Amino acid sequence: MSHEFSENIDSFDQWKSEIGKSLSRFRLWLRRNELFNEDLDRRLYKLQESLKSEYLTLAFVGEFSRGKTELINSLFFSEYGQRILPSDAGRTTMCPTELFYDRKEARPYLRLLPIETRLEATTLTEFRQLPSQWTEVPLMTASAQEMTHALHTITQTKIVTIEEAITLGFKQEMLEQSEVDETKVEIPAWRHALVSFPHSLLKRGLCILDTPGLNALGSEPELTLKLLPQVQAIVFLLGADTGVTASDMAIWENYIQTLDRDNQLGIFAVLNKVDTLWDELSSRKKVDKAVKRMINTTARQLEIDASKVIPVSAQKALVAKVRNDKSLLIRSQITELEHLLSSSLLENKESIIWESVVTEAKSLIEEAQQLLKNKSEKIYQQHSELTSLTGDNKHRIIQLIDTNKKDLQEFEHRLLAIKPSQRLLERQTQILLSTIGSKVLSKEVEITLNELVNSKTTVGLFRHMKQFFTAVNTIMRELTREAELTNKMAISLYNKFSTDFGMNLLEPKLFPAKRLGRELEQIINQSKRLNNNLFTTFTEHSLAVKRFFSSTVTEVLEFFKSTRQEMINWTQNVIYPLTQQLKLQQKLITDHQKELAELHKSRATLDGKIKALNQLINEIDLENQNAMEILRTLESKKPAKQDTNIVRISSANR
Repeated sequence: MSHEFSENIDSFDQWKSEIGKSLSRFRLWLRRNELFNEDLDRRLYKLQESLKSEYLTLAFVGEFSRGKTELINSLFFSEYGQRILPSDAGRTTMCPTELFYDRKEARPYLRLLPIETRLEATTLTEFRQLPSQWTEVPLMTASAQEMTHALHTITQTKIVTIEEAITLGFKQEMLEQSEVDETKVEIPAWRHALVSFPHSLLKRGLCILDTPGLNALGSEPELTLKLLPQVQAIVFLLGADTGVTASDMAIWENYIQTLDRDNQLGIFAVLNKVDTLWDELSSRKKVDKAVKRMINTTARQLEIDASKVIPVSAQKALVAKVRNDKSLLIRSQITELEHLLSSSLLENKESIIWESVVTEAKSLIEEAQQLLKNKSEKIYQQHSELTSLTGDNKHRIIQLIDTNKKDLQEFEHRLLAIKPSQRLLERQTQILLSTIGSKVLSKEVEITLNELVNSKTTVGLFRHMKQFFTAVNTIMRELTREAELTNKMAISLYNKFSTDFGMNLLEPKLFPAKRLGRELEQIINQSKRLNNNLFTTFTEHSLAVKRFFSSTVTEVLEFFKSTRQEMINWTQNVIYPLTQQLKLQQKLITDHQKELAELHKSRATLDGKIKALNQLINEIDLENQNAMEILRTLESKKPAKQDTNIVRISSANR
């Protein structure tokens, strides 16, 4: 990998580290200001842990023989001096492969899931939790040759009948006849591969997904429903010698184009094997024109900007890196792709982290600042009371003690008065939770899965899935209605609190039902698009269709589980600023009552109390400045939109 990519990964690590340090500073700040509690600390800890566990995921998608694995070798593993991943002619990656570093196990391994597991209803996600179902191959990372030998296991195939292959989800027109037995076909031996090893980039959070063609995408629904939607960038491989073929376009339209969500995903088309257009008998100008024509044609066919179509020779790039041939490396144009990928990958991931981690952290800091501000106002009020006791006015202490007692009684009265509103909100949040309770979801899922198992025709399968989507949308509409009512009650409670206690509050964080509704809609729409593709592909009852629908049901179920957890967190956190304000105000009134009592009994001097309050006011001002500094530090980490357009290097200047 280029020095630039490595530097960008280092910068990303540093960026995350600095955010983590700011969160640690905030935790210490909370302790100093007596605003610390276990719930808040747990939330901050989760934010810090999520920073550590984030992966940068890059997917390579394309039809067979487009050079995906060769490109991965040239981009990331050239330092081994040979091909690490199998990319020899005729022996490319045969099953979806994930390359990463397993931080939990912290050891290298190659795990392979047998192709026969496609006959089971168990999803890939569930199989990940069942290590006994995987075949593990020793991975000796100290030797490049040993690694290469082990990873060639991924390319293993087996001989089966056409009927067996179709049952396993392979399309008949895409099957290859066995050279050993003409009556049979050759299929991959493995369904999925997990490769963990301590490569420097993988250890720093890079994850690479290699997908082997239309056959795998069509028969492994979790690739399209779960893995691909979670990546930050997709490299769509095409052949510069063939351009966009019919099968290339099928992959693009059915599995990639639909993923471009709000420009948060970098999608690039790579015209690999551009060296096939190099013609020693033609001028480099003519070669450049031919390449440019191919770029523009590809961009027009895929309906993307030409700047996102990159011509590359992965094979020449690998040779150039191994031989340290700088001239050939420049001509391969691999560095242009590296620049584009590293910029897009990190920019998209930083945006995701900013939205999920930093935004919540800033909200917590702002809530704490509001607590401190209200504390400061109360202390200023107490300071004014004490300074009014100078000279002949000391007799007013008794009056202030009486006033303070009344304040405390009034505070406790208002505390009781606001309890019913709190209980109403708590009851409403329970109603909100019940809309997607486990019983409600389990019933719909159980009905749907049973119908899928018992369905005798493909038409019946599609009908049951349509019914499932209708039921799911009904649940989501009910959730949205209850969420709107819950949010209104939260706003009302905050307003009542602010009025009754005379304290300023930040606006309550509302439950994001509409955003969640859009996320569910994306899952369903993606599934429907794939449904249409399946319907035209499978004319008979098919295990592949059942497996796809089963994965869809699982994906929807996981969405609702995640939504329920977000809802639980919200119900706990929405009341938190109020309870903290109440505790703080009650403590300030009680402490002030003790101070007045001590003054009345002459156990402490008035000047000493005033001096102590002055010091406390100065400390609060300083702590507020510290909080502002933490906020400014976090704000300075906001990712800036980078210009990822590249400048083409013409052949004449190479």
